[in-house]
Amino acid sequence: MPPTKLPFTYIVKGRYWRFRRGETKGALPGAPGDAAFHSRYSELLELSERKEPQPDRDTFAWLVARYRKSAEFEALRPLTQLDYGKTLDLIDREMGDQPFALTTSPMVKAVRDDHRDTPRKAHKIKQTLSRLYSWAGEEGLVEPGFNPASHVKRLKGRAKAITPWSEHEIAAFLSAAPLWLQTPVLLALYTGQRREDVVRMTWADYQGAFIRVRQSKTGEPLDLACHKVLRSHLSAIKTSFGGPICRTAKGRPFTANSLSQAVRRQIAVLPGFPQDRSVHGLRYAAAGRLDEAGCTLTEAVAVLGHRTYQMAHRYMAQRRASEAANARQEVRG
Repeated sequence: MPPTKLPFTYIVKGRYWRFRRGETKGALPGAPGDAAFHSRYSELLELSERKEPQPDRDTFAWLVARYRKSAEFEALRPLTQLDYGKTLDLIDREMGDQPFALTTSPMVKAVRDDHRDTPRKAHKIKQTLSRLYSWAGEEGLVEPGFNPASHVKRLKGRAKAITPWSEHEIAAFLSAAPLWLQTPVLLALYTGQRREDVVRMTWADYQGAFIRVRQSKTGEPLDLACHKVLRSHLSAIKTSFGGPICRTAKGRPFTANSLSQAVRRQIAVLPGFPQDRSVHGLRYAAAGRLDEAGCTLTEAVAVLGHRTYQMAHRYMAQRRASEAANARQEVRG
């Protein structure tokens, strides 16, 4: 009588045999006793016993893998883990077989300079390496204070200018945009939140007078007063289905990138509309509105944070000064 129970096998729907051992799994043809069954079973068993080659203990590949399993990495917010993970992958690819205890500052600088065309990525490599060495020092994996990335300077690159939308541009966009695209634009404009947080807002977060937000970058929970214009718009489109407030024309939830793309596509078809306007520029426009409304620094920072408010304030002050100068010239004729 053929065996009816083999290690790592199980039956689905009373007749289909399957194999699963760790990450190795697959279908088994026929039933125990059949030649094809045992041939495939042997293949899967052998495959499951193979071990992936482990990186040498003194290499960056080993260090990166160990850091990913650390309590420090696991304590990071999911979006931060994802962001760090991309740079860790890059370090693994470019420095994986290199001994981390023998790395020098010039070697870190050379890797940074390979990405000089993207200064932000270059700095993140340096920044992540520095964090990796700090953690390695705490773990006793390198000598105390050994951090060849700590003295490598940041590459100076041209910061991408973010221009706040003018009231005329906001009105022109909203008058031409479809209803489904008006929603995230109004949310960004009247809450002043980042695009990542706008697309995560749900109908459960909307409380009528307030809309609740937990900022993805800071983890800070906020209860933001809902402006009457935004409140009127949301009340008019609210449904009983729940879920994300912002959805595409096909009813799918937006991602941060898909929202930016949708706004860019709409801008591209508007005659004479500045093509450099962005979703982040709406956050700056919100900062400008808070400033013009006479909000205190404490009130504005509670919504936006110091950096965004200060940068937007500087731009809006320049715009107002330009308008005042032009008005003086027109008076003089």
